[in-house]
Amino acid sequence: MPTRLIPVGCLMLAVLISCAKKDIVERDRKAEAMAEVTSPRLSEGPADLTTDVPSKYAACAPLPLRQSWSETMPKESGVARIGATAAGLSVHVRFEDSDIFSTATANQQRMWTLGDVVEVFVKPGLDRSDYWEVHVTPNNFLMDLHIPSRAGMQSGEHTWEDIITPESGTTYQTRVVDGSWSAELTIPWAAFGLTEPPASGTAWQFAVCRYNYNGGVEEDPELSSTAPLTRRSYHYYEDYMDLKF
Repeated sequence: MPTRLIPVGCLMLAVLISCAKKDIVERDRKAEAMAEVTSPRLSEGPADLTTDVPSKYAACAPLPLRQSWSETMPKESGVARIGATAAGLSVHVRFEDSDIFSTATANQQRMWTLGDVVEVFVKPGLDRSDYWEVHVTPNNFLMDLHIPSRAGMQSGEHTWEDIITPESGTTYQTRVVDGSWSAELTIPWAAFGLTEPPASGTAWQFAVCRYNYNGGVEEDPELSSTAPLTRRSYHYYEDYMDLKF
């Protein structure tokens, strides 16, 4: 039986259709991940970390941490929730983790090099160049960085001492149990130059990110983020999610 030849035009059409479908799926995936997050008003005081979803955060949308740059999910899942109190911007995270550790021994160490850590990035509006990067470790230490501008940080205009010297005043707590750990942190409005929550309708940008080490700090950590990052960089705030007050 002779082999039937498929016209080249048909093959090209099939490839174009396949690529178009992939583009649509990617667009829809990113649109879903970047859907605007509304910041509910939360109760004051620390959350009860003995539950997976503290009642304080019951009205917050669950935000799974993804690996959007590679279109995959992390092997160990994580979920973040975010909202506003009178005191500041509050974030709760819960991470599945089979190897929980940090070698940090004090605040303001380079936590992302020392083991497991949650990192919260907050950019207070597209009209400002500055943003905060706040780390909390499972053994209850904090590092907070105020970055005047990403370009200045990358060029060396802003030194490490410049970035780490300001303190945000963040309050935080952690809880570790077998197979998971959770944390809550509240960045005060004063860190953003405010005395109260942003006006209704204001939009900020944020990302809750994670370094998940398994097997020691010499191993490559598993990275993930609530933001649909198109590149493996937590500082690419063009892909951060919008937080609407």
